[in-house]
Amino acid sequence: MPEEKKQKPIHEDHRARMQERVRRDGLEGLAEHEVLEYLLFFAIPRKDTNALAHQLIQHFGSFCAVLEADEDELRKVEGIGPASARLISSLLACHRYYLIKRRVPRRALSKTENAIEYVRPLFFGKQNELFYLIAMDEDYIPLRDIRIAEGIPNKVRFDPVKLARAAVGTGCTCALLAHNHPTGLAVPSAADFNATCLLIRTLGPLGIEIVDHIIIAPTDASSMQQTGRMPRYDPLNDRVVY
Repeated sequence: MPEEKKQKPIHEDHRARMQERVRRDGLEGLAEHEVLEYLLFFAIPRKDTNALAHQLIQHFGSFCAVLEADEDELRKVEGIGPASARLISSLLACHRYYLIKRRVPRRALSKTENAIEYVRPLFFGKQNELFYLIAMDEDYIPLRDIRIAEGIPNKVRFDPVKLARAAVGTGCTCALLAHNHPTGLAVPSAADFNATCLLIRTLGPLGIEIVDHIIIAPTDASSMQQTGRMPRYDPLNDRVVY
């Protein structure tokens, strides 16, 4: 008897059709679960990923929430192993890296609009508060982005001594501060103002002027300098003035 022809799994044809669809039309024509299903092809080569994609969206509530989840959270979904969790959690990090690398190099940050545009990519996709110091030269050209601390969604703690050491190491003469409000508006809180004063008091005697503190929120941004709320260092009296 002739040898019976071995049948291919049904999902293999489905994958081929979806891959052709993406090549032809891009991801825009896919439903949210289909994008996740397509993404999981690369981590799970021999299994139907449709049900798993639906399960992810059901667990986290939305497509965006799935991409914002960290590896440990993703691993809680049955069927998501280390490779799948790492792949999904890397997407926003890769895009954030892309946005940072697309920034215009050697562009002065003397204008608030330029400064906001420069720092915004640092917080893309972040669900926790991050705090940065952007070290600059006398022409307001950025020298280095210094990540000082990462906190929880509505609070961040930092070490002023560590910040001073890092800032001095860049050789900067001025700097701007930037942090995000992942769950709120870009309105400086009392804690933000107090932190700004503390850092001005720390860096002022070292010859480093803090020229602004920018706050980035999901839908807006603000500048303490532009709103007239930026304290400054008075070297003659060695104090912060408001």
